[in-house]
Amino acid sequence: MRYGLREGLKSPGRMIDFVLGSDAVLHIKRYIAAAFIVALVIFGFGAVIGMGTQEWAGNFVLFYGLEYDLQRFYFLLGRLAQGLLYVSIVLFLPALFYWLMAKQFTFRQMLALSLFPVFILLLEQISYVVLIVWQGIDWYSSPFSWGVIGQLFIEQAWLVYFLGAISLFKFWVIYWQFTVLRSITTLKWWAAFLIILGLNILFWAATATLEYLPFYQYLFL
Repeated sequence: MRYGLREGLKSPGRMIDFVLGSDAVLHIKRYIAAAFIVALVIFGFGAVIGMGTQEWAGNFVLFYGLEYDLQRFYFLLGRLAQGLLYVSIVLFLPALFYWLMAKQFTFRQMLALSLFPVFILLLEQISYVVLIVWQGIDWYSSPFSWGVIGQLFIEQAWLVYFLGAISLFKFWVIYWQFTVLRSITTLKWWAAFLIILGLNILFWAATATLEYLPFYQYLFL
């Protein structure tokens, strides 16, 4: 078996066993670089088509000529930075957590295991772009998430965003992270599950909070 994205997503258990037993042969730099490049493309394209500007795009009419172009350019830079930060958080923080939980393994092995959830989450980001282009659907209204159902019964915006952050892709990530944590520690299955679920709930809450806070109001002061 060799280290590869397709192999890992197809057979998580076998890939985890392979990574934990073959640190010397892991070459993950190109996969890390690919994750950042893919994120730049996704978030950059999203900026070009105006993703994330629905609530404040009307303020662009206040600018014209070079100033208008500069505002659009700054927005693009911000989205690119967001893409780099997003991959950094979902890659390095889980790897650090795994390594602190099981120091008998190397940090590079933990990075190798954390890469698979990163690409799952990038697939989710691609689905957001497809949905906004195809149907004009915001990320929290994705048919792959609970946000659609939540909007039928809940009017509070933060709760809608929180439910929108819970998706089939996130369940796939939880399964991967749970399998990894069970493989590198001696925790009971329920303890490992509660830890992973708790950390993901914090991630979903942070996502909802960032969407809820009106940052765009401060861009045009």
